[in-house]
Amino acid sequence: MIVPPASDRVEARAAGVRDGLGRSDIRRLPKEVVLAFVDHAEEYLAAGPGKQLALAFMAGSFIAFGAMLSIAITVGVEPEGLFKLLLGVGFTAGFSLVILSGAALFTEVNVLLPELFLSRRHVSARLWRFWLIVYLGNLAGALFVGAMLNAAKVIGPEQADQLARVIALKMRFAHTGAEGWFEAVASGILANWLVGMAAFLATAARTVSGKILGIFFPIVAFVALGVQHAPANMGYFAAGLIHGDVGTNWGTALAWNVAPASVGNLIGAAVFVALLFWYTFGSPEQLEAVRLAEEDPRQGIVSGAASLR
Repeated sequence: MIVPPASDRVEARAAGVRDGLGRSDIRRLPKEVVLAFVDHAEEYLAAGPGKQLALAFMAGSFIAFGAMLSIAITVGVEPEGLFKLLLGVGFTAGFSLVILSGAALFTEVNVLLPELFLSRRHVSARLWRFWLIVYLGNLAGALFVGAMLNAAKVIGPEQADQLARVIALKMRFAHTGAEGWFEAVASGILANWLVGMAAFLATAARTVSGKILGIFFPIVAFVALGVQHAPANMGYFAAGLIHGDVGTNWGTALAWNVAPASVGNLIGAAVFVALLFWYTFGSPEQLEAVRLAEEDPRQGIVSGAASLR
């Protein structure tokens, strides 16, 4: 998702970043991640609407591929624990495509844009437009991949049955009325807290393998816990509802899952990732120190208690 400048990568590989104990540490420290989030949000906003839509479409497509992969590799898997683990592994592939390609995913943007708010930088109407473009672009990407999967006859009887099983679990909130709607919001909060941490850990890592490892555990955790991630659910619903016979319809799916999950995803990322890390590591003094260290790596960056001062 975040690619450091070439000079930064060279310095990191050559000398490492020294922590408070003098050990080599090539990761980004938390305050560096906060700054990277702010810078990346500005890069997104600087792009034109057409490029923003393309990035959002790609992200929705990648997540839909991950959703379908999770279905394909869990067909016939009976032990519940193994089923949930493989479901998470499949979805990790989709999220890795998003992060490593720089595509724009709604649940990732829910972390980046609040960091921009909190940085007290000038925020224009472009921010609200971008948020909307990302959401609609993610949905469009999911619908396109869902349609293509059905057109290519990728979804056979066994995959359709598995899709129906997964979608039924996601639609359980519709059976308890208003209480269920707010349960879906709470579920969405938990989901994007974990997805936001996947973005955080991926940004902290400086290597492809490190980014994928940082993504893996939070994504598997949210999938295994069964909490609700709106873009992922767009992928499941798109493939299943276009195929048909999955026990629900577009109106019910949007009203009782995607909409409340989206509200929860926004809260989870903005409050429990963006706000908490900004409060802890995002003071102007800390960010200025990071910028100075990037300009002159010889100054070094310390971690641990020193990074909170």
